[in-house]
Amino acid sequence: MSTRVAVPERLREKFINDILDMYARGEVSAARAASMLGIPLAQFYELVAERGTPMPDMLNESLLKELKAIARGESRKEERKGS
Repeated sequence: MSTRVAVPERLREKFINDILDMYARGEVSAARAASMLGIPLAQFYELVAERGTPMPDMLNESLLKELKAIARGESRKEERKGS
């Protein structure tokens, strides 16, 4: 049997903001943050977009690297073959 407890809105918002901050700093993955909030990953990404939460620097760097490779005409498959 599960019991639900009413959580004051300001505490709920603080918890959400703390999790989003942890995600933005790269301390937790998107999947882990979604799990901590008890929501599906797609809903987590919607929340990130709605709140304007910045992506973690590691993810930004990874995306930039991939975009540069694409601009040079390389693909991830080609990179893996060369490894």
